[in-house]
Amino acid sequence: MDKKYLCIDVGGSSIKYAVLDEKLNFLFRGNAVTPYEGVERYLDVLEEIYHTAEAAVTGIVGIAMSVPGVIDSHNGICINGGSLLYIELFPLVARMEERCHVPVSIMNDAKSAALAEVTWGSLSDCQDAIVLVFGTGIGGALVKDGEVHLGKHFAAGEFSWLMMSQEFDHVEDAWCYRNGFRRLVSMAAKVKGVDPESINGMDVFRWAEEGDEGVLWVLDKFTKDIAYMIMNLQCVYDPERFAIGGGISKQPLLLKYIQKNLNGFHTATPFPIPKPEVTVCKYYNDANLIGALGYFLSQHTL
Repeated sequence: MDKKYLCIDVGGSSIKYAVLDEKLNFLFRGNAVTPYEGVERYLDVLEEIYHTAEAAVTGIVGIAMSVPGVIDSHNGICINGGSLLYIELFPLVARMEERCHVPVSIMNDAKSAALAEVTWGSLSDCQDAIVLVFGTGIGGALVKDGEVHLGKHFAAGEFSWLMMSQEFDHVEDAWCYRNGFRRLVSMAAKVKGVDPESINGMDVFRWAEEGDEGVLWVLDKFTKDIAYMIMNLQCVYDPERFAIGGGISKQPLLLKYIQKNLNGFHTATPFPIPKPEVTVCKYYNDANLIGALGYFLSQHTL
């Protein structure tokens, strides 16, 4: 019988979790609200998730976690927690193993997505590639020689903090603010004349699919920033392929407009720059969960 693993993906607003077996079958799913009250509340929520999953699917033998921030996976330490500002140099693996009494692994969320895609997904035929995960911020990862590249400080692919202007004292000019999904929602809300708190990304793409000219203008402007940065990353790293992940990647119009703007930039460029090849993650919003399991299996023989 295949072993069962609890996979947890901590996001900026919610925590997705699922029980998977070694064949990547999903046996149970759930979600919880991401806590911001502090580290002990964070641990309480994670432990509650474990007990909920164990009650639904007995026999869980390990916990594989995809988490935000700069992560020392080898030593099980969150150097920082990204949007979870209360996490700093936190031994998450040790604290979770104390509470749940099963082996635990952690990996940065975008690096988890990249591991899933280069192992089983849309990058499985690539040696060098880039993964971009669009959510509250922008997760990123580099695939180098067929492996997820960590970097000297475990921070390779931290694309959120790439600056898009010389005004370094304005955090709004960081890429994560330009292309996090909240900006897309706020831009669409402005042209529709509605409260941004009253709509979500699904509303934006529904309006776009219906041909709303104002929302299509927003989508074009939003994806132009993405295409601009993809062109820059192509020059820096020269990958074989980019894979777009996150829940937003399920929207066909997103890739269509990214391609449209890439074509425009590439045509206008007077230099011989290779044209970026862009696709979506095979596992879409599940890539983080699947990659977290892949990393766990690479570290533990149970």
